Amino acid sequence: MSKLPLASVQITAESFADGQVIDGFRRPACSVTLDARVERHDAQANVLRMSFATPPEYANPGGTVQGGFISAMLDDTMGPLVVSATAGTKFPVSTDLHTTFFKSVPIGPRCIVEARIDRMGGSTVFTSALIMNENGDILARGIHTARLVDATR
Repeated sequence: MSKLPLASVQITAESFADGQVIDGFRRPACSVTLDARVERHDAQANVLRMSFATPPEYANPGGTVQGGFISAMLDDTMGPLVVSATAGTKFPVSTDLHTTFFKSVPIGPRCIVEARIDRMGGSTVFTSALIMNENGDILARGIHTARLVDATR
């Protein structure tokens, strides 16, 4: 059972596009570079769905998205979810990020990342996320452990 706050703060596509994860908590610059967009956030269930660009600049020698970008997309979805779940009082500092690649992420179409909080305590949070294509095929999975640090906003 997760130890989550009584009420998560909703992340909206509009506030994220305007540079805020939640009110008073700035969006990280890396999410701008990755062209991250909030697609859906269920604050009750602590599930966040985002989409990311896959431009030619992200290509590996095989012509698909390089693994470091994939890991960054996973991380960049799990992080804002934790900020929301703690109402902006904490932010995650990664201690472990494990990525499993099932299929190549193609260059061109936006990919979807769906993250959830698996367990949260007072000092540690465990999250997981899946990268999917537009057909819902799972392309990669991320498992993340982070230390919760007090946020100064």
